[in-house]
Amino acid sequence: MCSFKLKGPEDLEKLAEEARKELVIREGAEFTVKVFIGSLNNRETYKKVAKAFVDETKRANVRARVIIAEGEAASGFDPLVEINTPRDGVVLYANITPDKVPILVREHLVRGKIVSEWIISQKRSQHVLFSWH
Repeated sequence: MCSFKLKGPEDLEKLAEEARKELVIREGAEFTVKVFIGSLNNRETYKKVAKAFVDETKRANVRARVIIAEGEAASGFDPLVEINTPRDGVVLYANITPDKVPILVREHLVRGKIVSEWIISQKRSQHVLFSWH
């Protein structure tokens, strides 16, 4: 139950953001990172990107599961990386190279800020934060 009266949509959004933060804390802030293998020609690049995520998440003390997954090559977007967090849902990034990984870990996983210049799609989490009857 709210201990204050909601005055508008901004108050509701603020309350929802606080609930999202609490959800992240309760769930242990576990993240999933998928590196999609598109073309067979660049398998080493995908492995390097995945290894960079493993190294950087350990360095940043972030609990993350890093997965290499088969995926369809998207011309001009390879390598694709999907980051799934309770707070942001599923975010798909394009053209991720090993040198971009520290930025993604620091900004997205540690600071909670999506890196807009590399994003190609986002699907919000389906967690129910509030329900009224």
